[in-house]
Amino acid sequence: MDNRMLRYLNERVLSPPATLAPERRRSFHIFLRIYLFVTAIHIVFMPIFLWIDVPALTALNLMCIGVNSLTILLHLRGKLLPALLIKLPFVITLIVAAGMLLGNNIGVEYYFFIILFEFVISDLERRYKIILSAILLGTFLIMLQWLFGLWGTWTLGEPAREMLHALNLMTTFILITYIALQVYIVSEITERRFRSDAYKDSLTGVYNRRAIIERAESLWRQQGSFALLLLDADHFKQVNDSYGHSAGDKVLRHIAQLLQHVLRERECIGRVGGEEFLILLPDANVDEAVKIASRLREELASQPCRLGKRILSVTLSMGLAWSHEEQLLNDVIDLADRRLYLAKSSGRDQIIAEGGESFDTTARYETFKGPSSTEEV
Repeated sequence: MDNRMLRYLNERVLSPPATLAPERRRSFHIFLRIYLFVTAIHIVFMPIFLWIDVPALTALNLMCIGVNSLTILLHLRGKLLPALLIKLPFVITLIVAAGMLLGNNIGVEYYFFIILFEFVISDLERRYKIILSAILLGTFLIMLQWLFGLWGTWTLGEPAREMLHALNLMTTFILITYIALQVYIVSEITERRFRSDAYKDSLTGVYNRRAIIERAESLWRQQGSFALLLLDADHFKQVNDSYGHSAGDKVLRHIAQLLQHVLRERECIGRVGGEEFLILLPDANVDEAVKIASRLREELASQPCRLGKRILSVTLSMGLAWSHEEQLLNDVIDLADRRLYLAKSSGRDQIIAEGGESFDTTARYETFKGPSSTEEV
């Protein structure tokens, strides 16, 4: 139950709004984690402020907790910069007030480094980062020179002062470490997602053209034997024309998912065209490759795509080629493409596994021919 709740919070409550630009989502996740952690720090510090017994600081800390809650709400709505700029003045006020009421050597000035760190990693324009950093540095210097102890002094004794100084120093170290760690973790997750997106077809989730060709080139460089299966959904344009492009997209996703389910671990599939897929079958001989291709067709025939009450039994035309048949990888792909063309021109719903040197070659392996669509009873 706890894991489900955490997953729900992460995916629903704490997820960025759909309108937020992709390039700002990294900053969204980093600062959301910072705000939540800093709010927890303020709450943890409440007993310390009560122990110090300075009501003004207790009130300011409570105010910071409330402002942080507002900051989180604004941040979740995609207002990243307003959220940051609303929070910082209250934190700076708390730091300065603590220095003025408690005097120096208690370590509150260290928290300026946290604020400066937030400026540096934020989405603010460079000029605003420079301006705000200069204002922050000026406030820091004024506080060191003139404001410490202006409204009061430390009254709890030197051991207590040293303890609070050590606590503030440790908290600053924890915050800087936490923020740096979140920057690293979120950046790593974001980069991993970008790498994945760069190699995946956004519609079907299988490899895109670039990725599947790179896998083929890798197999080619290893000089291992492999089969290359190029397949195309028959009469796919009729699906788009009759039912719309959203229905066509659903059919493509259905085909890709079924094909992925049938393929084994080392075998991979990529979308190389509108309704065209390329499958790599390492170490597959002629009979094995034809059996796999037939199994793909049988899986699709047994599990047609459903569009409401309508069942679309889409068939596949396939062209098979092997790495040993040509001297260059591009020539192997071209050979599979010619055999695919022969399969489509010879009536579709077929596997062509030989020929293709000229366009008058006939099919060697023929498969079941079924209806393109039926109405569910």
